[in-house]
This record gives sequence, structure tokens and C-alpha cells, in this order.
Amino acid sequence: MNSLVSTLRLGWQALLFKEDAYEEMRRSANPVARGLILILVVGVVIALLGLVGTALELASTPDLGQIRDIIREYIPKMPFWSALEQGGPQALQAFEEWYNRGWEFFPQMFSASMGSAALGILTTPLFLILRWLIFGLLAHLFARWLGGKANLGETLGVTALAVAPQAINVLSLLPYVEVGSVVSIWGILCAYLGLKTAHKLSWGRAMWATLLPFILFAVGVFLLSCFSSIVIAAVIGGQS
Repeated sequence: MNSLVSTLRLGWQALLFKEDAYEEMRRSANPVARGLILILVVGVVIALLGLVGTALELASTPDLGQIRDIIREYIPKMPFWSALEQGGPQALQAFEEWYNRGWEFFPQMFSASMGSAALGILTTPLFLILRWLIFGLLAHLFARWLGGKANLGETLGVTALAVAPQAINVLSLLPYVEVGSVVSIWGILCAYLGLKTAHKLSWGRAMWATLLPFILFAVGVFLLSCFSSIVIAAVIGGQS
């Protein structure tokens, strides 16, 4: 229990950009385990908050069936209705089918789901762990290439503290509050400070060690999209 409280304390201090937190994580007996615990706790808490937010959203959402009926009642008063009536019963029947089908399909695209929110209790921590491992490994390779001194375990430990800004997502429970970009930028700054502290890098080299994984990912996505476009064009050209 003391270890969990201590790890959460480090996460809070890392959120406030305190270098001592990153140094303490680096000197931990098992920084990877502590980092994993922090990410799991934060991920589960975020998912639970998302579940609460979804429940509140569903509770405050008006009955879509009533909205559908109200809109349908006023549609005959719209200018296009007279032209539609001139098309005869078939045109009116086709409109009714289109209208009802639309109300079955589109609300599902935008409505919240308790099932998907509950599933997030599992998927959110897994996503955060996967992102942490990929970024941590790439950042370690680039930091060592730039003259860093920390080992892989120490790097993973300090980069795990970059998950701490995810706690700001608690504000998303408030209506009309969006914190996505703020959390992302805050997390990058925490990762930068962690790499700088653990690897004893200058600010410039720490900056590149932090940004190069994102640049590599962007280049990979661009090349993959280009390759996919070439393959699709070749398949279409072969069929024509």
C-alpha cells in the first residue's frame, strides 16, 4: 500500500514538473514495475470517469423517438413536401422508409454506449501501456544515440510518469470542457523532463529524444498511406 501511495505521489509531482520525482523514479529498485502500476491506476480511473460521464450523458439525453415524431409532424409543412406529393404514393413510401432508416442508423453513430464505456476499463489501461512501451523504447534508443546515460528500465520508469497529465481528464465530466490537446502537450513536456533528467541530456538533445519518436511515427504513417495508395491504384488499374 505504501508503495502504491508513493508511486501516485511521484505521478502528482511529475504532473507539476518537479525534477526530483523523475530522479526518484530513475533511482527506484524497479522503475518499470512502478511505472506500470501508475499507468494501470490512471487508466482504470480514467475509464471509470468515462463510465460515469457516459451514464450522465445518457440520463440527460432526450427521447430520440419523441424528437423523430416531432420532426416528422412538421415535415409536411416544408416547401419540398408538395413536390414530393406529386411523385405519388411510391415517392411518399420511399421517403418514409428513408426517414425511419435514418433514425435507426445515425443516432447509433453519435450516441454514447454504456457497453463501450464499460469495456474501456480494460482497453484504456492496455492502450496506455502499449503507447508507453512503444514510446519508451524509441525514446530510449534516440536518447542513447544522443549521448544519454540511463538504461532501458530507467527510461521506461521516467516516461511512465508522462501518463500523469491524463488525470486532467477528470475535467471532461464538466459540460462543454475539452482537455484532449492540453493533456497531450502536458504529457510530452513530462516525457521531455523525464528523459532530460534520467539521461543527463542538454535541453536540446532531450527535446530531440522526445520528438523523434513522434516524427518517426508520422513518417511511418505517411509512407504506409503512400504504399496503400499505390497498391490500390495498381489493383484498380489491373481490373480496368
